[in-house]
Amino acid sequence: MSTRTDTRRAPARGGRPAAKTAAPAQPKRANRPAPSPAEHTRPKGGAQGRAPRIPFVLLVLCLLGATLVSLLVLRSVVAEEAYAIASLKEENRELSQEEQQLRSTVAQLESSERISGEAEGMGMEQGEAPLFLDPASGEVSGANGSGE
Repeated sequence: MSTRTDTRRAPARGGRPAAKTAAPAQPKRANRPAPSPAEHTRPKGGAQGRAPRIPFVLLVLCLLGATLVSLLVLRSVVAEEAYAIASLKEENRELSQEEQQLRSTVAQLESSERISGEAEGMGMEQGEAPLFLDPASGEVSGANGSGE
């Protein structure tokens, strides 16, 4: 027994075999209009047309959200730096005032009147005029020793 099927056409009702000029079983493609390229790329149906837009919309929303978050972080960093700058300016002003006070205190402490007053308070006495010794002649010269 054979597994092959008979592909020949059955004889017509009149018992005659089919004519060889009969139309082929498959229709010609030339009769059908060729589909346009737009039909191949355009999805069929309304729901399928919106599906490719969803990832793009999500991407845009994610980028927008990331931009807003980065702007918020940037703004908070700038505000923090502005606060630090204001704090440093205030500290600089205070240190400048302290420096001026210290300079005036040093100027007052370096005055000769204050130094002589403190020296007298400690028991020191005003010195006499200095005397000078001439090593070659051995004479003493000065206020008291100039006449000797």
